[in-house]
Amino acid sequence: MPFWGLLRRKRPTTPARALHAPTLAQPPAEQESAARFQRRYLEDVPYLLPKDEAEIDRLNFQHYALMSVQKVHIVTPLEKYPQAILDVGCGTGLWAREVGNRFPACRVIGVDVEPPERLPTTPINVQFLYSDVLKGLPFDDNSFDLVHQRLLISAIPARSWSAVVRELVRVTRPGGWLQLTETGGYYHRPGPFSLRVSGLLDRAFERWGFDPYIAEHLPMYLQQAGAVEVEKYVYSVVLGEGGGQGGRLLQKDLLALLHALSERMASLIAREEWQRMLEALPAEWASHQTAFQFHVTVGRKPPAS
Repeated sequence: MPFWGLLRRKRPTTPARALHAPTLAQPPAEQESAARFQRRYLEDVPYLLPKDEAEIDRLNFQHYALMSVQKVHIVTPLEKYPQAILDVGCGTGLWAREVGNRFPACRVIGVDVEPPERLPTTPINVQFLYSDVLKGLPFDDNSFDLVHQRLLISAIPARSWSAVVRELVRVTRPGGWLQLTETGGYYHRPGPFSLRVSGLLDRAFERWGFDPYIAEHLPMYLQQAGAVEVEKYVYSVVLGEGGGQGGRLLQKDLLALLHALSERMASLIAREEWQRMLEALPAEWASHQTAFQFHVTVGRKPPAS
């Protein structure tokens, strides 16, 4: 059956509109500084981070950082020959493409509010579609052997997580699996700048209506949605050189993410002070051997009786 046989109802194919910062004439000395804050943001969706070329780059090396630590794309005991896999909030599509290569006979569908381009290297069994999980997924009940979702901590408001997890379970086939990855929300062995940044982010996320510790709550949401065999795997990575390839990539990812939040954080802290703290973080992480965590929560939809 072709991938469109899984569709339940028609969804708009036009991605959400974006806001562009106005271009102002500025002296050359100020252009580099100003460009840092001229980022593109999606409109009409509660997504905190930009959606532009810099964010695409960040998401790509974030993927490689996670894979260098996690080692495998799928940690669930998935059957040997899955028929259909869904990647919700697929971002740049790297995870879906790589899984499509691993399972060439499996339909792999990635959905996002701004789906990635279909590259020439995209496997024929991989398709990208527009869909906003907050409005419901356009697929029939019991459609996928695996539903994967990763790092939507800054895209799903706290009040929506319970409904989102129920929707993910709905489209999972009886006996199928769900795999949800989120950050732990805090540092291990933090220094003073890490604690200050973490505290400000907690305040900001709560003010914006997001849950910075959603990883701790996902097992409960999966169980409430009817999932069984719920487990959580925790991956801890030392940031920077001390963490090897994964640590170097993750440090680059975190710094890029924190810089991407600069514009939004300006309501809580002066931009100059925020930038000074970010510049001090790599040396502090190295001296404290600061580590960051990812939580991979898995669960199974009960098999049909």
